[in-house]
Amino acid sequence: MNKDELIRHFRKWRDDDENEKIIAAVMALPQNSVDDEILSWLAQAYIDKEEYKRAIAVLESTKDRMDGDYKWQFMMGLALLRAADDDECEDDDELRRNILERAKVCLARGMNMNPPEDVLDSADRFMEEIEGLLDEINGSPEEDYDDDVEAYDDDELDALEEHIKDNYGDFPTVFHEITSRDLVLDIACIPPSKERNFFTLVTMGMGAHLMNIPDALSADENARAELLICLPPDWKLGENDENWFWPIALLKDLAKLPLNTDSWLGWGHSVDHQNFLAPNNGFCGSLLLYPEGVPDDAEYCVLPNGDRVNFFEVIPLYREEMEFKIANDTKALLERMKNVSHVVDINRPNCCEGFQDESKPRPIDSARMHGDKITDKNLPLNLKNGCNHLAIFLRWCVEHDLTAPEFYDHFPEIIDNVKNGAQTDLREFIINCWGGYLELFLFSYMGACFTDYYYNWDRRDPEHFYPSDVDKYAESYFGTEKYNSEEFQDEAYLFVPFDEEYYKGLSKYIDRAFDDFLKDFSEYRHDEDLKTVNAAKEALGAGVVLPKHGEFAYDFKNIAYMAKASGMKAVPILIDTNGDMQTQEDVEDMLNDAVQPFLVTTAIAKFPENAAEWAAENFAAQKFSLIPTSERITELQNALKKELGAIPAIFTFTDEHAVLLLPDQNGNYIRFMR
Repeated sequence: MNKDELIRHFRKWRDDDENEKIIAAVMALPQNSVDDEILSWLAQAYIDKEEYKRAIAVLESTKDRMDGDYKWQFMMGLALLRAADDDECEDDDELRRNILERAKVCLARGMNMNPPEDVLDSADRFMEEIEGLLDEINGSPEEDYDDDVEAYDDDELDALEEHIKDNYGDFPTVFHEITSRDLVLDIACIPPSKERNFFTLVTMGMGAHLMNIPDALSADENARAELLICLPPDWKLGENDENWFWPIALLKDLAKLPLNTDSWLGWGHSVDHQNFLAPNNGFCGSLLLYPEGVPDDAEYCVLPNGDRVNFFEVIPLYREEMEFKIANDTKALLERMKNVSHVVDINRPNCCEGFQDESKPRPIDSARMHGDKITDKNLPLNLKNGCNHLAIFLRWCVEHDLTAPEFYDHFPEIIDNVKNGAQTDLREFIINCWGGYLELFLFSYMGACFTDYYYNWDRRDPEHFYPSDVDKYAESYFGTEKYNSEEFQDEAYLFVPFDEEYYKGLSKYIDRAFDDFLKDFSEYRHDEDLKTVNAAKEALGAGVVLPKHGEFAYDFKNIAYMAKASGMKAVPILIDTNGDMQTQEDVEDMLNDAVQPFLVTTAIAKFPENAAEWAAENFAAQKFSLIPTSERITELQNALKKELGAIPAIFTFTDEHAVLLLPDQNGNYIRFMR
């Protein structure tokens, strides 16, 4: 029986609800006769027989090849939706939520592949079912919005949606805001079409907030805005992977920026995001322009009250492009970008590569500057050699945990590979991802302080100066006579072989410089922290001890032993003078800062054995509440517990009030205030 005959049988068996015959027939086929089409019939048969886990397993086996097929996406979405009703999900809301969210992603992706209308209608019903089930688990969005949350009323939202459909296209999928404390912000997803062969994502909600515009501008015409971004037709929209999800996160961040900063956004505005938008691209900024390739009327929508909502398209920028725009103006940048498509291309050329605003501080070091010596002097070297000593310095800082947390968030594999020895050459990484520059934002607080100290070009005759140490190593490697020979043309450091011997040799110079830096810096920070601790003692009403840097765990163990003997309890405590600690996010930020040495004052408090009762009695207002833990809080607590000896408490105060957070046995924080 050939394949066509077999599929005719499959079709009849399915019509007759004899799906077990399909399953038996496929199982009896030789392995080399089973292709993706046959497997899709098997998956559908399992779905019809309500054996959803088996259907999911079959579909997973074809994912790499069928991911771009709307039928595959719909089958997987339906199988996951039904699997969420499995008995094992009944008492596990988190598992059920995850399965439903995955089903939602599959259906959304299928809906954005221009399926037939009848298939789209079915998928739409499934999406509504998923939204209802998620509302049951999460609580309906309306219940989770604060009373003062900003949102369009029904008539305004109808006008906005109609405007988007008329000018940008119909949107079968909307990424809804589940909860909000400030702004109800949904994102409409318009799939590719013949006229516009790309995805268009449009915010719906930013314009409910009246931006704080300059007095010279008309509020009716400029105080409201929505944003959009255009993505290639093969973009995996709906995937939660950071490399695909970042445009949605970008729109949400930009849309809430005017509200969070009491500012405004308009045509030609640029925003510096400090770090890369995702690991797979070099964009770190955004430019707002009028939408491209749309009718003139698409640029704004008139609400029923007469207010105008402006639409701006987000164009991701490289750092040099953003700096060029700031140093010149938007029109000058657009002239350079005239051949750049408004549809996002993560591999597009940098239109301002190499630009450096001379009015701003220069990078710490530049591979380009050293590479130019190779070119100008016609040295017989690879241009990568200009990055040799930069790569060694960055590797040393990675190995000594002196890089910024954002560095690890964006490039965890680089950090891990350097530490386990799998990656020892960071030259291409610096050149490709950082434009060949070393800049202070790459480093943690202490790392930036050390880098500034060791790389300070303005100090006269410093005891430790990295460029000088690079030259010293080259002279010791080649010997003074060869070091000064004409062969090297005064650039001997570029000729040192880039190998492990070079790294170990140059690391000895860096080690010595860091040891001297840390000694002086620790003394300075200790004196500064001591002022904070003395003020905290009075505000807290309890004994507080400040150990020297590097001696915390040892001191904590001793103090804990002595405290217990006198009926007291020693607790690591993080102290700052902000005086505010309201939410999980506040706690996460505090713990995250504490992981970086010297960024937060870390001390040891001595409380009575029952610290919670003591806090309730001694904080006059006796107000306390619970800040539950989160995955990120637990992760940071464990890191600090390893370093400090126990999970830390948090104390923050001002002259007017104080907040004390004590950890309970589950890692939650009990919040006391007065």
